[in-house]
Amino acid sequence: MSEKVLLTGISGFVAKHVAIELLNSGYEVLGTVRNSNSIEQTKKTLEENKVSTEKLSFVELDLLKDEGWNEAAIGCKYIIHVASPFPLKVSNDRESLTPAAKDGTLRVLNAGINAGVEHFVKTSSIVCMFRKPNRSNPYTFGENDWTDLEWDKTTDYFVSKTRAEKAAWDLMESKGLKNSLTCINPGFVLGDFLNEKTCTSMEYAKQLLQGKYPAAPKFSVMISHVKDVAKAHVLSLSNKRAGGRRLIVGSEVRSILELSQIMAKNIPSHAKKLPKRELPNFMVKLLSYIDTSAKTMVPDLGLKMQTDQTYAEEILQMKFTASEIAVVDAAKSVIRLNLA
Repeated sequence: MSEKVLLTGISGFVAKHVAIELLNSGYEVLGTVRNSNSIEQTKKTLEENKVSTEKLSFVELDLLKDEGWNEAAIGCKYIIHVASPFPLKVSNDRESLTPAAKDGTLRVLNAGINAGVEHFVKTSSIVCMFRKPNRSNPYTFGENDWTDLEWDKTTDYFVSKTRAEKAAWDLMESKGLKNSLTCINPGFVLGDFLNEKTCTSMEYAKQLLQGKYPAAPKFSVMISHVKDVAKAHVLSLSNKRAGGRRLIVGSEVRSILELSQIMAKNIPSHAKKLPKRELPNFMVKLLSYIDTSAKTMVPDLGLKMQTDQTYAEEILQMKFTASEIAVVDAAKSVIRLNLA
């Protein structure tokens, strides 16, 4: 009998890839969706990628409501909690995303604890680690670092992800179950988008390819291939060394200009539309008052971030994919889907 996994937010970009990895590894998957309208499209996308959906089922659940979570967790050996809001625009209310992220996480974990689930894997992010005032440049962050929630430049997405991850660790430690939780902390996740359903990663890739950026902000971030992120989730389920750890999953840190240069080199048909120079920091700051998606970059403009993720590769016994491959896979899928 195959082992059953409750996978939250299965229709999302990362979670679809996690579902592929789980199903191809022989697991039974119960995927949660916020709206049952997304079930057929999700199933179709998986089947188009030559994945058998024989062991796949769905349940409609809402992270903001208690109903149904305890029942869904019954009979599951593992839970992978991916679902979390990641909007393109930034809200002036720094706590706007916290209920779905933090309270939703606690609902999922408590349901699993009540059902006797053996191991939990939560999708977190490096945004929970690197944002704080008075950083050196270059700035090195790692598994033991936390974003400063008191700093007023910590925007809504950073706040929600950090509160959610901290709440997860606090709950599991209070139950004596710290080693039953693994957090996967990727950077900016890129790769094959599989279908037209939009996500923030896709929107940034689309905007670059569509020529929406005449110049690139001086913003850098670690790039993570979605297939690595998915594989890391699945490998962590049965890897005792991953228990109680925050695993940074990704490869090189790249600037937006470097992302553009990689796309131009590999997709010459779109080279003319891609930015070829960097935008002065003061212009990005001015732009952030009009376009709130730029606001999230402002605290990190010109900052050279670095980290050592080799410990995660060693624990998981895998080598993370080069950032160039993740960027090209993302760009090619946007074009294949006729979105740019």
